[in-house]
Amino acid sequence: MRHIVLAGTVLLAACSQEAPKEAAKAAPPATLVPGTYEVTATVKSLVSTDKSPLPTFAKVGDVIKTQGCVGADGLPAPELLAAKGDSCQVQNPYIRSGRMNLTLDCNRKGQGQIMTMVDGKYDAEGFTGTVNASSSFPGSGDYKLVQDVVARKVADQCTAAPAAGGAPKA
Repeated sequence: MRHIVLAGTVLLAACSQEAPKEAAKAAPPATLVPGTYEVTATVKSLVSTDKSPLPTFAKVGDVIKTQGCVGADGLPAPELLAAKGDSCQVQNPYIRSGRMNLTLDCNRKGQGQIMTMVDGKYDAEGFTGTVNASSSFPGSGDYKLVQDVVARKVADQCTAAPAAGGAPKA
């Protein structure tokens, strides 16, 4: 009888233990991995902030693909996240431990300034996040744009120029 109770206790203990946990996810690299990335951006929202017609060809639901580099410093080139033709500078980058937050200060020739904020996550394969862009033009046409972005690393080396040329002007 004692053996039956002991065997039952062992079986009960074995059943109550948790199943082996999934293999722990690899820790993200310290910063974005250098190379060429392909970005797919989906327009989630586009609204006029000054009640004027939108000066853009983009519309909600549009999917925009582009390619560009992440440099040896771990910073994405502006053309990965900005509209085609805009001249941009990366400001206040925070790209560490799987989190990515940065601002692009962009100038659109003949129109004015666009501030773009990127908030996302990254791992060794790429990054995902949300892009919020707001214009402040001297005349009419101000807008606010929200995009979801998914980027994947497609090559270890950087190409000289973006293959798709950046997102269309919004």
